[in-house]
Amino acid sequence: MFNHPNFNDRCRGEWSMSGQNEGGRGGGRHGRGGPFGRHRGGPFGGRGPRMFDPGALRLVVLGLIAEEPRHGYDIIKALEAKFQGAYSPSPGAIYPMLQMLEEADLVVSVANGNKKLYSITEAGQAYLDENAAELAKINGQIEENSTQVSGVALGDEVKALNFAVFSRLRSGSLTAGQAEKAREILKKARRDLEDL
Repeated sequence: MFNHPNFNDRCRGEWSMSGQNEGGRGGGRHGRGGPFGRHRGGPFGGRGPRMFDPGALRLVVLGLIAEEPRHGYDIIKALEAKFQGAYSPSPGAIYPMLQMLEEADLVVSVANGNKKLYSITEAGQAYLDENAAELAKINGQIEENSTQVSGVALGDEVKALNFAVFSRLRSGSLTAGQAEKAREILKKARRDLEDL
């Protein structure tokens, strides 16, 4: 258990560490106790299309910051590189997480121009040390999943599809019939991928 006096008090409701006297299986709103507790299905989530369980993502982000001080954008790019372009977290997932890590005294930021540069604290390093096995497991799964897609440029195709869809939507050039056809194409592609 992480024993930072401010951490447990500030995060009890949000990231309960103990797993005791909390709702759900294992405690806290995240299911398995701790700020980096996991939903069912492992660190990549068991429900819905989420690439990363939030607990696993927080631990990986903390690990990246431990490697070297980073800006939020650097973290996004580092994660994208780990997945060879097949996954890139949104700024809306990363920046609030960095704020929570800072409020929990696991990282500290310094202004660097109009950006913040995040560095790990002693408390953050202690937490990483305590959870080294979990982080190694998550990184192993990332590597395995990246290796499985590395022979095929899935990331490039996902980006190209995303660009094609949103550029047509933004331009307003789709008729109602074309929009319905596009929706059916996307639904079929999703179902085909799920059936692989």
